[in-house]
Amino acid sequence: MENLRQINIKYNTKNKSINKRKSNIALQCYVMIALPLLGFIVFSVYPILWSFRWSVFSYNGAASTARFIGLENFVTLFTTDPTYWRMWGNTLLFAFCKMPLEIILAMSIALLLNQRFKLTGFFRSVFYLPSVVSVAIIGLIFSNMFNHYGIINAFLLKLGVITENIDWFSYTHTAFATIVIASVWNTFGINVMYLLAALSNVPNEIYESVTIDGASRARKFFSVTLPMIAPVFRTILLLSLIGTLGANDIVLTLTSGSPGGTTNTVMSYVTKRFVPGFTEDAKPALGYGCSMSIMTTIILSTIAIAYNKFSKKMNQLY
Repeated sequence: MENLRQINIKYNTKNKSINKRKSNIALQCYVMIALPLLGFIVFSVYPILWSFRWSVFSYNGAASTARFIGLENFVTLFTTDPTYWRMWGNTLLFAFCKMPLEIILAMSIALLLNQRFKLTGFFRSVFYLPSVVSVAIIGLIFSNMFNHYGIINAFLLKLGVITENIDWFSYTHTAFATIVIASVWNTFGINVMYLLAALSNVPNEIYESVTIDGASRARKFFSVTLPMIAPVFRTILLLSLIGTLGANDIVLTLTSGSPGGTTNTVMSYVTKRFVPGFTEDAKPALGYGCSMSIMTTIILSTIAIAYNKFSKKMNQLY
């Protein structure tokens, strides 16, 4: 009987120890997710709710003068603000120019670095480096490179391609081209890393089999490589699409919409017109700016949903 009591005591003690350990682990988990969750609520949920609230007000930053106007801001957006929709044309053109360059460049470099030659690790770091550089610094670098007396003009003059310096930021097409080049340089490196991770999981045995069958390099890429990395490739396309359509900081730091606002994207247009510190208006129409932000979010979400449906069709192809 005494032995049975001792066994029960040991069993209960062990259960208490296990339960205490589980409680400690659960507490650690809650503590670890608390800070990210708090950041998500403060920097994502609250601003969204704030925007929804003030989008139905005539609001210029002073709550005492705010006036409820219902959906008037949205009506104005659709009827009397063609500039906003024209900026969507700029944004889509920017995506059309940037994404093919970015994806093709990232894929080419990833395929090259996947060959496992000497200094592969060094080149991976070099190509990834632009992704961690501040956009403000990138804007400063490229604005100096494409300056009237910058290195690009000097290089082109040396080669004889041009006969006089080009003022890259005075013309819409050249200013737009500099934004595309700077943005591609900033973002292609991270895509190289994603593609390298996907390529490293493709079995070499498959390449050996198709090589024996006499497949060309192009055939290997389209019949083996692309289908094997399709899930990662689709994710890269989605991230690149959303990131490109939401481009803002690279435009503000490089051209600030010049010349004459013709290189603005949707996000830079909203920022320059309605964000205090960027707009020239002493009392910007923040309520109208909130309605523009909500409409932009809806459009971007619609594009993402449409892409996901398109992605399902790609699943059937690969």
